[in-house]
Amino acid sequence: MSVKRFMITSESELPKEPSDPAFVILDVTDPRKISFVDRIRTLGTTVSFASHNGLLFCSELRHLEIFDVSSLPKISRVSMFEGSHPGNTTLYEVSEKRLYLSSYQQGISVIDVKNPTSPVLLGSCDCDISVEPTATYGPYGISQIVKKGHYIYGVAMDYSMTKAREALYVYDVSDIENIRKAARLSTTPVKGHGIAMNGDNLFVAGACGVLSIDISIPEEPEVIGELSLEGRFGVYALCNHQRLLVSGRIIGYAEENSEFKDYSNYTSLPILPSDKSQNGFFQVIDVSNPVHPFLINETRIDTGEGFGFLVDKDTAYLACSNGVATVDVRDVNNPTVSAFFDELDQTKEYIGVAIVEAD
Repeated sequence: MSVKRFMITSESELPKEPSDPAFVILDVTDPRKISFVDRIRTLGTTVSFASHNGLLFCSELRHLEIFDVSSLPKISRVSMFEGSHPGNTTLYEVSEKRLYLSSYQQGISVIDVKNPTSPVLLGSCDCDISVEPTATYGPYGISQIVKKGHYIYGVAMDYSMTKAREALYVYDVSDIENIRKAARLSTTPVKGHGIAMNGDNLFVAGACGVLSIDISIPEEPEVIGELSLEGRFGVYALCNHQRLLVSGRIIGYAEENSEFKDYSNYTSLPILPSDKSQNGFFQVIDVSNPVHPFLINETRIDTGEGFGFLVDKDTAYLACSNGVATVDVRDVNNPTVSAFFDELDQTKEYIGVAIVEAD
């Protein structure tokens, strides 16, 4: 029996409260031919996913939901955990059977899913910001995270354009019930939103460029390189074979920051509102010498701003403001678009990606 591959991405109406939250399932068995399979209702908008061994973890507004996807396209809810706050990352740690979640207002949190029917919060740590209890989100918080050893590295985006609070946070999670902030490093002028790791180096992508950061001493991170990318807002990042891959939005940053506004009073999800008439991009940056990163390739993404992506079996799967896209990265220096798919609800945007295989 042949194995089918499915892409899962979430419908988003953020920053508005969703009236009918759901994610969609797409058949990507052939990444050049994407087709719609189903729409699954959820309790809230999913911002990021993780999947492992037939389970799908959905980090949603105010909830974590776990689904059994071992027999896709059939799907069933396993459990729901209330009180979580989503960000761009849901990491599943196989050896620990734990989820590490980033949060736009709560910093990070760790949830035990050894028994997926009864998730348990193990610990959390903030990111030096106070948010009104009634607010779903504040104008500052952790978007994407990566993990190495017993350290979590998170990039905090500041959506108030005048305060320059953007930073890299280093969390020590060796004592999961007493997570501590081991370091904080300003990433100004790069308003970082995406983060990726290659060896002892981190790369922070965001508004106007990329920073290289040495983490050989985790509690003493140091900026060692920078790449200026005017007119680009990097939303999400991954490393692949000495290359930094970044998805994001083409903006008018070079024109006196005309696309940037002061979000100091912004109390909804702090993702820069996308103009659907603007194109997205997918970049390849050489980071083999982290002191001097340089742009190798940029591919336009016609389905809009790339909110997130996942690389699996030489294909990058992108969730975008207008739909989804697949990009062939077998030759990572020269990626080529395999398919665009926008036959989805165009009143929604699409965020978060999971890839699941099923017989």
